Order: sequence, then structure tokens, then C-alpha cells
Amino acid sequence: MIYWDNNATTPLLPQVAEAMQPFWTEQFFNPSAAYPQAKAVRRAVEGAREQVAALIGADPAEVFFTSGGTEGTNTALAQFSSVLALATDHPATLRCVESRGGSLCPVQSSGVVDLHAWSELLPRHGGASFALANHETGVIQPAAELCAAAEHTGVRVHVDAVQAAGKIPLNLHELPAVDYASLSAHKLHGPKGVGALYVRTGAPMHPLLLGGGQEDTRRSGTLNVPGIVGFGAAAELALQQMEQTARAARHREAFLSALQQAGICAVQNGAGAPRLPHVLNFRVPGCTAESLSLLLEPAGFICAAGSACTSASPHPSHVLLAMGLSPTEVRESLRLSWSRFTTDDECAAASKLFIACVQKLQSVQSHFTGKVDVYIPK
Repeated sequence: MIYWDNNATTPLLPQVAEAMQPFWTEQFFNPSAAYPQAKAVRRAVEGAREQVAALIGADPAEVFFTSGGTEGTNTALAQFSSVLALATDHPATLRCVESRGGSLCPVQSSGVVDLHAWSELLPRHGGASFALANHETGVIQPAAELCAAAEHTGVRVHVDAVQAAGKIPLNLHELPAVDYASLSAHKLHGPKGVGALYVRTGAPMHPLLLGGGQEDTRRSGTLNVPGIVGFGAAAELALQQMEQTARAARHREAFLSALQQAGICAVQNGAGAPRLPHVLNFRVPGCTAESLSLLLEPAGFICAAGSACTSASPHPSHVLLAMGLSPTEVRESLRLSWSRFTTDDECAAASKLFIACVQKLQSVQSHFTGKVDVYIPK
């Protein structure tokens, strides 16, 4: 299998599984208890907190654990009376904007924010939020400029760092106005069902979950110790191996070069913007993503026709529509996302397979028959 959908989720690393294993079995104690065995588990949780904090340039006391990026984002945005977000942000953010009241800032055709619109809209809101790196295109937003405008206006900021953490260097203390940032373990070879929320020292924090007062009253509920320990291990490995992720850009260039040499037109979405090195969102004009997937998936090539949260839905990508693509162009778009463990040999094999599938699809299309399409019932 060629798995190129790492923006959706990443495989758990053996080292991470090994670190988690004792906390399912012999070290099963509740870290909130007072006896010595529980205190040992608590120390493991605090060690993981230090590892996650190091990944994002934060103090350990500024990090508390959640069930994932969605909970972290929802908790952060609950601190604001109304929210300004980007039209291309993750659904976890957009649904909060809809439910709490707020606005969506437009982006340019590259996927980068319209900074003038952002500055104009900021004073009308109690808080602002943006995804540092987009989940579908990998487009990286100009965080310093966005945060400087918010600081000038006196608006607090939440950063969705789910896709960026572990992929590009982060130091949240260097970003003015950022009081909150959400993270998720399974995007960086950690376990599913665990994440974290960064809350800058002194920032308001009204908990979303009430109960036993765990995590210094910021998030009640018995701690998911195996998941937290796994998150910590994955964060430490990601920090150590970030240079390998940066080198993933060569796979993008090699893949596109192979398509070009085969005479296949590949149009990149977000090509004019800074992007995560391991992401390619593109389209082959005249070939729908669904049709290509019908050929790619049985051959063992796994990628995405949209974000993992919405690819099973018949609705077109809101991200690509916000960038100005037509519905037809959106349906042609695929997302490839590598990991830091993708090899040159795998990239070469995937290129050959993809080219063969495109050529097969194009061979059965003509001006007489029209393009092959997949019927999606409404």
C-alpha cells in the first residue's frame, strides 16, 4: 500500500506504542490519586507535558491535554464573544463561528489571507482564529502579520496548529496576541483521541468541561494517560526529526516532474503560497478525483479527494471554493500528503502508478463519449 494521506492521520510509530504500553497494563493508576503508584503515573504525564510544550515553544504550565484538536479549538473559541476566522479554516473552527456569531475573512486565490480584510474585520470581534497551515492545501498563513494586526486592535488570537505542529518550527511565545493554540497527536505519528490546548500565561480560561477539576481545573475528566504519554513521545520525535519532514518537499517536486515528463498537466492549488513541505493539492484537468480514486484505491494508492473530515461528503471543498476554484475544478482536485518516512523509491513507484491511472482514464474519454464521471446522489 502507498499511503499518501498523512494529513488525515499518521501511523503510530513503534517507539510511541512502546512508550504507551505500560500505562495500559501495570501502570494503570489514576494520576489524580495520592498513593505512590499514582504519583509515578502523574510524573509521566508531566513529562509528556514538557515534551509537547517543547514542540511549540511554550512553558509546560501553559499546556493542558484534551481529546484532540476539535475539543481544543472549541474550548479556545468559547473564550471569545464572537470570532473572526478564515474562510478556509477547519470545520471545527467554522462551526464555532456559526454557533457563536462571527465573520469569515476571505483569502486570495493562493489561499493566503486577505490581510486588508482581516485588519478591517478585527475590531468587530471579541477574538480571532486562523489555521497556521491549512488542512487541505498545506498553505501557511503569515502568522506574524495576522497576529500584529490583532495585537494592534487588542483582539486575542487562537491558532489552529494541528497541521503545523511537528512539520514546521513553532515558537508561540514569539507570536504576539496568540493566547490559545490547539494541537492533535495523531497528525504527528501519535495516538488518536488525544490533543492539547496551549493557553498563554495570564490569558482568560473558562473550562468547557466541568467536573473533578483535573488539569488545574482547565479540563475536567480522568486523564487519558496512555494517549498523553504517546503524545509526548511523538512530539519529542517530531522535534528531533523535523528536518526529515522539511525534505519531503523533494517528493512533491519529483512527483510533479514525473507527471510533466509523461505529458500530464497537473495544476497545483495554492502554488503561489508558502506551503507545508509534505502536502500537494492539485488537479488534472478533465479527470475527476472520484474517477481517479476508483482506479488508484484498488491498486493500493491511498490519497484524499478533500479533507479527511469531509471527503465522504458529496459537498465540494469549502477551502478550494474560497480560493476561487469552480465546482468542476474542485471535483478534479486531489490531496497528497507524505510523511517524514516516505522514501524516494515509494515516490517513484507512486508516480508510475498515478501516471498509469491517469492515462487509463484519459484513454476512455473523448469528445464523443465525454469524460468519465462518478454519480453522486443528492
